[in-house]
Amino acid sequence: MKMWIFKYVFLVLFSLLLMWEFASCNAYFESKKKPDEPMLSKEEQEVLGGYNPSAVVNNSNLKKNMGDIESDLQILIQIPERMITANTKIRKEIGAHGKISRIEVEISPPYPEKMIAEVLVLPKGSVNYTEYPVKVEGKIIRDNEQIGEFKTVLTGAVGGDIIPVPTETMFPLRFEVNLWDSVPRESFSTLLYAQAKLLLYEPFTEPRKIFNSDNTIKLKEETEILGNPLRITLKQEGE
Repeated sequence: MKMWIFKYVFLVLFSLLLMWEFASCNAYFESKKKPDEPMLSKEEQEVLGGYNPSAVVNNSNLKKNMGDIESDLQILIQIPERMITANTKIRKEIGAHGKISRIEVEISPPYPEKMIAEVLVLPKGSVNYTEYPVKVEGKIIRDNEQIGEFKTVLTGAVGGDIIPVPTETMFPLRFEVNLWDSVPRESFSTLLYAQAKLLLYEPFTEPRKIFNSDNTIKLKEETEILGNPLRITLKQEGE
C-alpha cells in the first residue's frame, strides 16, 4: 500500500515538473518575439516591435481596409533630379516608418529659368492592389492655393486577369506641375504639398471603370491624406 502511494505521489510531482518546464519554455520564446530594449533606440524598438514574421509570410489573402492603404501609400512631392543644379541644396527629413516627412530646397543665384515639381504616388508593396483597387484624386497646393490636380488608380491587373497595367500611359504614378517658366527677379520662399482623396473599391473591380467614375461600381471606404511639405527658398546673393 505504501509503495503504491509513493508511486502516485512521484507521478504527480513529475507531471507538475513537466508542466513548469513547458511554461518556462513558452515564456522564454514569447519574450524573444520582442526586441531587447536596453541596446535599441526608440525608433529601432518601434520597427522591430512591429515586426511579426507570421504575418508577412503570405498576406495576399488577408482582409485589408483603409488603414492598411494609408500605411502602405505615400504621396511624395519633390523637385525632380533633372531640375537640381550645382547651386541647389536639398534637405530631406525621414519619418519613423521610412517615409519622407519633409523636404527643404534652397537655391542660390543665379536662379533657374524654369522650375517644376513632381508628385509621386508610391505604394510600399504591403497591399495587393489587384485585390484592393484604390482611386487617388489629388490636388497640388502652393501657399494655400491649388495649382494642379492629378488622378490615378492603383491596381495590378485589368478586369481580374493577371495582365500588367501600363501605368505610365493608363494609370500614371508620376505627375508634374509648373512652378515658374521665367527667371525670378527676386528671392522668395514658397510652400507646396499634395492632398489626396483615397477611394477603396470592391475587390477586383474593373480599373478603367474606377478611373472613369462609373456609377455602377461600389465604393467601400474613402479618406484623405496629405503628402510631405516641400519648402523652396530662393536665397539672396551672399546668403
